[in-house]
Amino acid sequence: MRTAGLMLLAAAALALSSCAAVLGAIEDRLPPPHEVEEGILFQYHAPSARQVTLAGSFNNWGGTQGGGRYDPDIDRMGDPNNDGVWTIVVPLPPGRYQYKFVIDGGVRWEKDPNNQDTGTEGGIENSLIVVPPTVDYDYEVVTGTVVSGEERSTGEQEGGESRAREEVELEARFAGAEEVYVAGDFNNWEPEADRLEEVEDGVFRITLDLLPGTYEYKFVVDGAWKEDPDNPNSVPDPYGGNNSVLTVE
Repeated sequence: MRTAGLMLLAAAALALSSCAAVLGAIEDRLPPPHEVEEGILFQYHAPSARQVTLAGSFNNWGGTQGGGRYDPDIDRMGDPNNDGVWTIVVPLPPGRYQYKFVIDGGVRWEKDPNNQDTGTEGGIENSLIVVPPTVDYDYEVVTGTVVSGEERSTGEQEGGESRAREEVELEARFAGAEEVYVAGDFNNWEPEADRLEEVEDGVFRITLDLLPGTYEYKFVVDGAWKEDPDNPNSVPDPYGGNNSVLTVE
């Protein structure tokens, strides 16, 4: 009888433990990033964290893009209810963005457990959000912001006004190349989004419609990433190389 009683107690303890685990999982489950009145609401459950910030392609990965140092003051999240749910609202322009949550000053960089959409940058998998062109909140287009394809030909909202795009011609010389693309801030670094036309042997050309601003870019030559050999302006990339820099005025 005593053995049976102990077995019942053990079973009850296991059941309570399972219930606690389920309740914890439910507590951790939050809505994925979504539109609210002022922008896109991001949420992350981290009750033991002392600080959480949001880093992504929209804020130069918390200051680290291009070999910079992480800045804990960029897009700092708050825990308004002291319940371990950290939140921030960001008025993102329409576009595709990768992001992560940064815990306690960079101790951990975590994907969003409530968002199943992912993207890859530099071989690293991140959470991915697509902001549609139908958002109702006000936003500003900032340098380097990736815009959606629907917006590329019409200009974007900035302070309620439309900004004119400029036609920018890029020319690259890569003898013996079969295919040349350009990837940069303006097309979410997609390696096969904008293909250059070979206008003569080894000379490739493309015309882009870009907003005024400064953009980093590289050419993708037969699958290999290369700087613009005719552009002396460059900045370090996160991988030990350099990105070419284009300024549209």
